[in-house]
Amino acid sequence: MRGTGRRRPTLTPALSRQGRGSALRASFVAALFLAAVLPPGCVVFPRGAYWPTYESRLAEGAAAGHGHDPAGAVPDWSDAVRTGAIRRRLRAAVARRWSSEALAESARKMDAGAGRWLYGGAMRTLVHLYVEPVCYRDLVVSGIESFRAALGDGMFRARFAEADDAAGRDRLAEALEILSLKARAAEPVFSWQATEWLDVAMEKNRALLGLPDGAVVAEFLFGATDALDPYTRLLTGQMRRAYERELKGVYAGIGAAVTRRGGRVFLEEVFEEGAARKAGFRVGDEIVRIDGEDVGGLDLAEVSRRLRGEPGTEVSVTVRPGGEGEVRTVTLRRTVIRVPSVRGVRLLEGDGAVGYLRLTTFKSGTERELREALADLRARGARRLVLDVRGNPGGSLLEAIGVAGVFLKGGRVLRTRGRALGADWTYHVPLFARQAWSGPLALLVDEHTASAAEALAAALARRGRARLVGRRTYGKGAAQIHVPVLGTDSAVCVTVARVFGPKGTCLEGTGLAPDHRVPASGVPVRDVADDPAVRAAADLVREEPVPPEARP
Repeated sequence: MRGTGRRRPTLTPALSRQGRGSALRASFVAALFLAAVLPPGCVVFPRGAYWPTYESRLAEGAAAGHGHDPAGAVPDWSDAVRTGAIRRRLRAAVARRWSSEALAESARKMDAGAGRWLYGGAMRTLVHLYVEPVCYRDLVVSGIESFRAALGDGMFRARFAEADDAAGRDRLAEALEILSLKARAAEPVFSWQATEWLDVAMEKNRALLGLPDGAVVAEFLFGATDALDPYTRLLTGQMRRAYERELKGVYAGIGAAVTRRGGRVFLEEVFEEGAARKAGFRVGDEIVRIDGEDVGGLDLAEVSRRLRGEPGTEVSVTVRPGGEGEVRTVTLRRTVIRVPSVRGVRLLEGDGAVGYLRLTTFKSGTERELREALADLRARGARRLVLDVRGNPGGSLLEAIGVAGVFLKGGRVLRTRGRALGADWTYHVPLFARQAWSGPLALLVDEHTASAAEALAAALARRGRARLVGRRTYGKGAAQIHVPVLGTDSAVCVTVARVFGPKGTCLEGTGLAPDHRVPASGVPVRDVADDPAVRAAADLVREEPVPPEARP
């Protein structure tokens, strides 16, 4: 095709047994090389911008007919039930991602050569490193099906004027359906063979509709990752840089965190020194418009992206104070915000000298922040602790291991298991870690406590060090690494391992049940002292004796 000297994918025969063995050996060597350059234990957990909601995850598992079976993440286009579930997942993902104008702009700028290089590199990473065995054929089919789904999506068509041709869309969709059926019968064993299917799709698009090549490449890439699990993602250069800043606790924006309730967007947190706080914004205010555009049709990740930007730039934000009454519009100047991991450090009223603090994420410096906060609480007389990890979506696994050493004296924390070298690893409390808190401890958890936060909760609870209070956790027992695609500024965030607690139970899909359940109140709480879960946790730790080493 186009002078490559290779046969078109529709005609590619199965390899001979000898050739197939050589291909497998080459793939194995490539897998070892890719894995060897990654230091053991260098595992991170992506955060909320890349996640589905807890509710959508449950619904998806029920629709797929496999509940929370981790193996259900691997696409199987020969199974009718699984095929329907994958197609629903792909359609939902298409609508979410094309709400971003930045992605559409990147797609318009990408040429076919750059797209082929990026696609080939990303596919190699998935095939060699993904936690479950996955083949090029299924990734190719997922990309084709995702492109078909995009043609029927209103948001995708709104981003690309070429998609307004209904007849052209129908002809291309029909061609893709045939291409998908042919791809299911193919056996590509090299990434260049998978890339040839992308070439065919781009050629058909140019002949029948005329979308930018980058739009086709994007759907092939995102379709492949979306069909695997909710956490494996292609990260564009912009997404990768934003995530790296987030792990460091630094970003540029208005200084506020948002959440969605009942289809509306509210301020969940307003940070000190940020433009939002200076403008008088408060927790519970509803965001109605950003730069004059209603936020009702945007997903939460896109709302966050629009509030962020380069330092010194301005953004117009329309809010409804407290979610009621008249709106007001304020122009805010974005600044660099340093977000601490540990917040809300205080003593709770009542007997028992109970301290409280929130651990919001695991990033560079989290362990140090926590040790400093605990030293402050001890100096103020705290002998018991309520550690709030509700809403904590995870972060750096290594920081979570360090935090475990704040509360544990040696021993196993968790284990990861995967195919890649370095993914099968047992983590213990760091050798020279000093236990900083030996007093009674309760952890507040909920359905948004996930990944590294769940790993910490499992380690403390299963070893009898803490009691869990609140609601069942999210159930993200999958570990990811970022693998750069050579020659580009993009990376693949790929699931390389399952996470197991100290007792050997996999956290994926099940989560952790609390020792003491406290249902959601449904009413925003402005003071943690009035929070029913905080009160319940404080009562539990007050019942426990303080060990001699924790006394003054």
